[in-house]
Amino acid sequence: MKFNENFLKLEENYIFNDLKLQIQELENSDTEIIDLGIGDVKLPLFPLVTSAMKKACDELSEKKTFLGYPPSQGYLFLREKIARNYLDEGACVDADEIFITDGAKGQLGNVLELFSNNLKVLFLSPCYPAGAEANILLGNKVTFLSGNKENSFIPNPPFDKSFDLIYICSPNNPTGSAFSHNDLKIWINYALSTGAIIIYDGAYSAFLPDGYPKTVYAIKGAKNCAIETRSFSKSLGFTGVRCGFTVVPKDLGDCNKLWKRRLGCRFNGVSYPTQRGAEAIFCKEGKAEVKKRINFYKTNAEILKIALKNKNLWYNNTVSSPYVFAKVPNAETSRDFCKKMLAKIRVVATPGSGFLQGGEGYFRLSAFETRKKILEAADRILTL
Repeated sequence: MKFNENFLKLEENYIFNDLKLQIQELENSDTEIIDLGIGDVKLPLFPLVTSAMKKACDELSEKKTFLGYPPSQGYLFLREKIARNYLDEGACVDADEIFITDGAKGQLGNVLELFSNNLKVLFLSPCYPAGAEANILLGNKVTFLSGNKENSFIPNPPFDKSFDLIYICSPNNPTGSAFSHNDLKIWINYALSTGAIIIYDGAYSAFLPDGYPKTVYAIKGAKNCAIETRSFSKSLGFTGVRCGFTVVPKDLGDCNKLWKRRLGCRFNGVSYPTQRGAEAIFCKEGKAEVKKRINFYKTNAEILKIALKNKNLWYNNTVSSPYVFAKVPNAETSRDFCKKMLAKIRVVATPGSGFLQGGEGYFRLSAFETRKKILEAADRILTL
């Protein structure tokens, strides 16, 4: 049996699995480890979410309200709520263009089943590695366009080149930089002029402040060239529940029809209780709770920035992200610096090299922690 040799092109361990292994090696030490490396939420699910999920479970315990397999596209009640929310964001998306998923991560690779192999694929980097690794495993030709401090990690398109697919994430993970309407317009026009399709990762769209487009479809022409995926993981605390959605516009050739066909043979849908829990958040009370939680994590990020500033460490000063992207001091490699942080102050950070080209020389801190631990981490950083 011959195996996929493209696995040899990847690092031995996925970056976040590697962090977990490092934590396990020190978990019995005298000083508590504060994990700011893996971006997993710490605040519990909203009561209105769990109430809706409990009610859904009760329905499943009764013969007259029991449900079997969910629709592979997702229940209409949730898709309609998401479609209405798009209107609030200045975009028109039909419920039949929305597909409920188990989050955004898997979709960055799953969406490739719509297309042929041997594609030319562009990633704006540093970037979340899941999409790039999925393309590498399929043998696609992956190119990285690195952002930097000078362009606020939002590079312009390479107008002298063309690609089949372009991956864009806003606000970006790990840098936190967000695309303005004009930034996105430039990329949409570039995609339309070259025939490229944009895979738009909006997993952190809830963190965007007013004035920034919450969706790629707020830009004219985007429905002719973009597929968008989002997650409820960070905004609703669904990392352990798993739910999100992907939008495949009908204006995008046969993609919508093909994606429905793909789901019919590859996906059994997201559970009914999970979708009822997600639906519950699309009300006035739910949106207020989401905003409160987003602000909590953003305040955590600001606390970490103060500590970095007091240590004279440069960081990307954005207000759009639950992450802090900072410069490694003293010309150290990002992995060496993060290992030193873990060994000396027992704080876990993600080395920038894990976010592929353009990430080396930086490290990422996650603000997904309790306020007590964030304050403790900030104090420890000052002792580095």
